[in-house]
Amino acid sequence: MKTFLPRRGFTLIELLVVIAIIAILIGLLLPAVQKVREAAARTQCSNNLKQLALACHNYESTNSKLPPGTMGVLPKDGAFSFAAPCNGTMSYLLPFIEQEPLYKGIFAADPRLFDVNTTSTAGWWTNGTIFSLAQTKVKTFLCPADGSSDNPTAGTMITHYSTANTLVFNGGYYPAPTGNAFGKSNYTSCAGSIGAPNVNWYGQWYGAFTTRSINTLTYIQDGTANTVLVGETLGGLAPPYTSGQSRDYSLAWMGAGGTPMAWGLPIQAQWYTYGSMHTAVVQFGFGDGSVRALRRGADDFNSASTSPWTNLQRASGMADGQVIDFTTIGN
Repeated sequence: MKTFLPRRGFTLIELLVVIAIIAILIGLLLPAVQKVREAAARTQCSNNLKQLALACHNYESTNSKLPPGTMGVLPKDGAFSFAAPCNGTMSYLLPFIEQEPLYKGIFAADPRLFDVNTTSTAGWWTNGTIFSLAQTKVKTFLCPADGSSDNPTAGTMITHYSTANTLVFNGGYYPAPTGNAFGKSNYTSCAGSIGAPNVNWYGQWYGAFTTRSINTLTYIQDGTANTVLVGETLGGLAPPYTSGQSRDYSLAWMGAGGTPMAWGLPIQAQWYTYGSMHTAVVQFGFGDGSVRALRRGADDFNSASTSPWTNLQRASGMADGQVIDFTTIGN
């Protein structure tokens, strides 16, 4: 004779309790995963900036000078114009970030792009070979935290630079969708506050990478540990978006260089400012190879010597002789 024991299952209440516990655990886990991803992206971004800062050093060791900020018009303090090569610092650094074949292809197509004395008025985008090569994605130029740069609604910035004779930062873009094919950059060199020295009040904080500049590390009188070489940018609008807004522009690495610090680090980055997708900070590579995370929000144009904005300008300048209070802007 067989005996059948009763099978005990879950009651509905027990099942709901288990589901609730699992939901709570998932809710606790997701923010932790997001923080880990964010930390990993910030670390990789920091490594990219360090590589680019060291690439500037290696370029100088090879060429006895730093690369220019941007190949703008001649004379170099003249008004903005597309009638110039208009390639930026990042194009010069290609051989020093393991992209020598790409550099050689561009150089072979038009070597004038890498001659700071050239009188060429042909923009880099007018050369079909370079137009195609500039569509190459270079991992070192991309911050992993920025996943919205590939398809901006307006287009991709192909050049931008300060004219220095006024508080103006000019640029031009290639419209979407064609422009979206260009390889993007989340990094640019630093032009200082607004550009070349001795032009206006902002000129006291001129940077190492102005239009057609030929500076060296020894020219950095403020000390390499106190001077920004490269920083993060989004090339366009960043969150928090207001109603109807979205990412408008990105920046092509071929034209990336010479960004000014005069507009500070606004909460919502613009195409003419530094910015990032990291929480609350923008990262910068300094002349000694170190990387610092500086706080967003210093965009108030407060010229007081203790203001965050003023200390940002001091960090961007290379020969102002002013002491930087890093406690006002980051670490």
